[in-house]
Amino acid sequence: MSVSSLNILVVQGTIREGRYSIHPARYVTDRFRERGHAADLFDMKHYDIPLFTNRRDAVSDPHPDVDAFGQRVEAADALVIVAPEYNHSIPGTLKNLLDHLYPEYEETAFSYVTVSAGGFGGVRALSHLHDITLEFNAYPGPDLPVSNVRDAFDEDGTLIDETYEDRFEEFIEAVVEHAEQFAPLPVGTSPEAGV
Repeated sequence: MSVSSLNILVVQGTIREGRYSIHPARYVTDRFRERGHAADLFDMKHYDIPLFTNRRDAVSDPHPDVDAFGQRVEAADALVIVAPEYNHSIPGTLKNLLDHLYPEYEETAFSYVTVSAGGFGGVRALSHLHDITLEFNAYPGPDLPVSNVRDAFDEDGTLIDETYEDRFEEFIEAVVEHAEQFAPLPVGTSPEAGV
């Protein structure tokens, strides 16, 4: 199935000062937009996400920023999580954000970009993200570990490591293909159309 335009939510997974993971988050958001998709970047740094005490669906008056995130997740055909690896896992801020929702993620296509300052590209964070996605009854998909992120992007966010250009393009294509498997059909079409 081919969906003409997907709603893709890119989630930036840390609020840390000097974070380099914002660069690939902006980069993939721009690449999705260039391909005609409605890509939206949710940068936690611009929100006041409270410490988790209860899920959004379990309270009558969720925190406005949690509710805003929940609405964006509900509107998305796919989520792309962009996160650094902290201490062999994902940032606590990202886990806190994700824990505020649960049914909103069900049957959603997830993909991941993980980054590290060293040579492993955040693979341990990636492993945890896969596990979390499965717990949400969602669909884990393509991933792109970015090693030595400070050498891949400059301080302005420009991709300077040419070896990653093709990798990002392949990742973007894979995310779209993965999301199209689970995105709802446009109104007025059927699965048999075009067969």
